[in-house]
Amino acid sequence: MGLVKIVELKVVRGKERVSGEYLKILFSGSRSDFDYITKKVFDGDFSVIARSKMPMSLFLLMARSNFYQCDFALFQYRRSSSVRLKASEYCLPLWVGTTISLPLQVKTNSAKNDIRIIRKNNLQYRVTDSLESIDDFFVNFWVPTVKKRYPEKDAKDIQKERRSWSEYRCELLMVSDGGCDVSGVLIRYDDDCPYLWRNGLKNGDLSLWKKGAIAATYYYGALYLGSKGYKELYLGLSRGFLSDGVFQYKKKWGGAVKGRDRYAFGLRVFNDSAGVRKFLTNNPVFSFYNDGLYLTVFTEGAENRDKNKYLLDGLDGVRFVDINAMSFGKKER
Repeated sequence: MGLVKIVELKVVRGKERVSGEYLKILFSGSRSDFDYITKKVFDGDFSVIARSKMPMSLFLLMARSNFYQCDFALFQYRRSSSVRLKASEYCLPLWVGTTISLPLQVKTNSAKNDIRIIRKNNLQYRVTDSLESIDDFFVNFWVPTVKKRYPEKDAKDIQKERRSWSEYRCELLMVSDGGCDVSGVLIRYDDDCPYLWRNGLKNGDLSLWKKGAIAATYYYGALYLGSKGYKELYLGLSRGFLSDGVFQYKKKWGGAVKGRDRYAFGLRVFNDSAGVRKFLTNNPVFSFYNDGLYLTVFTEGAENRDKNKYLLDGLDGVRFVDINAMSFGKKER
């Protein structure tokens, strides 16, 4: 017999970010997923009012019966497992990846403005595979940047990360302003295409972001790898929400999106309320649907259904869902 999957659940209550209405959600997933979702849903303050551990099969029974009287449930599961979603549930990838074509073709005004800032600040780059330089980048660039941007990240995970770097063939692209290095990115060479894997700012100084230091790692990384004859460049993962800041930053450099299909969130909506409606309509999500990757856009009625506004390379389509026609809380076999 296989191991029984044990799920840790939390029931969380707080004010929805936009409407200010109270929401109660049922959540299961990792600590990092919890931190991300609570920031996405709530306005900052929230309370965990219940928590428990149980087998996945029992969790699904309790979740789908809305035992905790929540507004919606969001639960992580492995797509290759025995879990099968119901017709009213949505399958959301935990992560989506972005790949751009080389040579780089800059089309968005945001990316063009970044390049102007890079040139204005006379940012230049060099590339090395020196282990000493990579160690220095880890200690003085990557670690302090992670600690500034993700203070909840476990220190043990950070140290484990450095050990994983030795498992791949890598080069380090460093960006300088003529006087000193201000940022860098670790380029990982995978079999299919190179990957802008880990970037960081000098001493985690986030003010360098506005001076083009991070943009330069993307821009010069693409130029460098294009000059070496590569046709594609992988920019890495972002969360599965269209509004995700990391996704929007990568999106401006062009490229195609791809859902990572190993793990996903199941979304089940129970209640029709102002808070639920605001959360759904303000957060289009990537979703697996009909064996493809779609962008699911929740609307109130048939208005605001311009597919061209949402189309992205790599998507199989845009799926509009009318909240007024949703089956809130209805039981399914």
